[in-house]
Amino acid sequence: MTTSTGQVVPRPPRPEGVSEEEWANNVSDLARYSGEAPDRSREHTETGPDGEQWGRFREILLQTQDLDWVEKTLAGLSQKMLWRNDETGASIALVRFEKGAGIPSRHAHASNQFMFCLSGRYTYLPTKITLTPGSFYWNPKGSLHGPTRAEEESILLEIYDGPHYPTQPDWYASPDDAR
Repeated sequence: MTTSTGQVVPRPPRPEGVSEEEWANNVSDLARYSGEAPDRSREHTETGPDGEQWGRFREILLQTQDLDWVEKTLAGLSQKMLWRNDETGASIALVRFEKGAGIPSRHAHASNQFMFCLSGRYTYLPTKITLTPGSFYWNPKGSLHGPTRAEEESILLEIYDGPHYPTQPDWYASPDDAR
């Protein structure tokens, strides 16, 4: 493959167990976006120097300002869902806590939780760990944490690599809020 700057990047080797035909027709699964924002995705193909098609790819671009904040049943919490895998429960979302809002009790997640603070001050009360802009926080699967409180309006990028909770927390009135 040749990049836009003319650099030649060798085609990766065919993985063991993948037939020549399958590798020759290697195309990515079409990425699916089921959200409300306009679909700004594009599909393109990559070809080698001899014109051989190496693969078909799809890129999806979301502008978060095109998404509405969706209120959760926990007062002061809303989100913009950026991506979700309904089969595994993995997700990426922007979450917003109003000043004074937070998660009211100690809890654990059924998968790893990653949070990157974009704005505000978001505190884990028992440990006094406070996320500020640029902070990255990781809760390993099953690790008890919380309660939490937003010291000011806080926006966090929240990523789960699987389902959020083993069971629906009592602070959510809707099972959709626990997904």
